[in-house]
Amino acid sequence: MLVFEPNRRVTVDDALCHPYLAPLHDISEEPVCPRPFVFDFEQLSFTEENIKELIWWESVKFNPDPTH
Repeated sequence: MLVFEPNRRVTVDDALCHPYLAPLHDISEEPVCPRPFVFDFEQLSFTEENIKELIWWESVKFNPDPTH
């Protein structure tokens, strides 16, 4: 699994059949996803101002101003 080229990596099915994982492998508890996951939410484009605002809101969570 630690191969840079995705096409050369072991598949999930092959990994689950590997002797190292054999004690943990239980086909009845391993459902198969019918389609690939979509991670589009991780592909957001931020402007510099968006990033500044997100950082500000994150800091407010940890350091709230009691006067507001």
